[in-house]
Amino acid sequence: MPIELGLNKISSLLTKLGNPQLKSNFIHIAGTNGKGSVCAYLSSILVSNTINNFKIGKFTSPHLLDRNDCITLDNVPVPMDKFLEIEKQILEINSKFQIGATEFEILTAIAFQVFKLEKVDLAVLEVGLGGRLDSTNIVSNADIDDDLKIIKKGVLITGITKIGMDHENILGSTLKEIANEKAGIIKALTPNVIDGTNHKDVLEVIRDKCDEFETRSFEVNPKSNEIQTNWGIIDRNISPLQGDYQLQNLSISLKILDLLFPFLYKNYPNFLQFNHENIIKGIKNVQWAGRLQTIYLQYTPKEHPVRVLLDGAHNGQSAEQLGAFLDSKYGKDSSKTFIIAVTKGKDLKSLSCPLIKPQDKVIFTKFGPVDQMPWIQANDPNNLKEQISDITQNVIIEPEIAKTFKHAEPGNEIVVCGSLYLVAEVLRLHRGDFNK
Repeated sequence: MPIELGLNKISSLLTKLGNPQLKSNFIHIAGTNGKGSVCAYLSSILVSNTINNFKIGKFTSPHLLDRNDCITLDNVPVPMDKFLEIEKQILEINSKFQIGATEFEILTAIAFQVFKLEKVDLAVLEVGLGGRLDSTNIVSNADIDDDLKIIKKGVLITGITKIGMDHENILGSTLKEIANEKAGIIKALTPNVIDGTNHKDVLEVIRDKCDEFETRSFEVNPKSNEIQTNWGIIDRNISPLQGDYQLQNLSISLKILDLLFPFLYKNYPNFLQFNHENIIKGIKNVQWAGRLQTIYLQYTPKEHPVRVLLDGAHNGQSAEQLGAFLDSKYGKDSSKTFIIAVTKGKDLKSLSCPLIKPQDKVIFTKFGPVDQMPWIQANDPNNLKEQISDITQNVIIEPEIAKTFKHAEPGNEIVVCGSLYLVAEVLRLHRGDFNK
């Protein structure tokens, strides 16, 4: 079933389940780019700073390798058998009461039910698309008294990362329209943290929304790699996640934790061990596959492994970030081989202009069907070549991903990008189960 924004169906589904979303506290994150990294930082740091079985959940989308990897408990994917058991229960409810929930609404309900059954205390929740009408936005704000005691569980804080042009056919054709959809996660009297490097139009929308809900907005814009926190200075360079933009994502995460700490300490004093050492440990342990990730890929049994950089860049803003990283790491005049697949409906021009140069080689390919996401389809690679003819003529069409690497120019850095679904298939090839 294609994407359908709205809260009616997820509300009906969760009501039949007994409203599991009311049983946990949440950190809710929206944005165009960077929200997954922020969720990864938050989950890793929280797990490193909690004790006595204080359980941390995380829900991100889409899944990368397996359907269950989008829901984690203390940074470990929920077991597949439990995932399938809960999915079966929810599908039966959806069918019995003819709710007509979409695949993503089903997945969101699975996450909430997992968090309820596993007694998750605090969950990091990533918006799927937009914010205002995204199914994750069924959560309401927590009720907190003057002494910071949590009376009713819910969203403790929201965060908004970098906002750019993406999904214009659904969210709007201007930055302001898109920002308004993202700002829909902001809750009354619930603090919000925003990437302060966003365009002024975006910041204006967020400020207005926070004024409307009488909540404070904290704009994060660090001036150096040394980030000041309640636990001392944190050096951004300790993070294993590459890219200058990770300074923003880490800073947002640490600001959220700064603001969240008084609530957590007041309500869970025997479950926290927040200190400088544990925060550094959490940052060093963070993992976010498919984002500026380097692998050594042996794509056939006879070939030597080749170094491949994977990145899920799929829109203009993320392509600019990837391009800046490549220029910084390899030099602006270096030659690269790009292996690219894009989802139908995506603008190839906005992706390719910040990345591809005349000396580069481009191999267009396609990814296969995405599990439980039948509306996602790869653009036919034969339709893409002409779209970048003004940038480079060095283009090859190779529909089979496993065969693309043999076309790479010797000595070129190999970069796989354009879609997280393409990155996922390369990672499956890397782990040896591509044909399963």
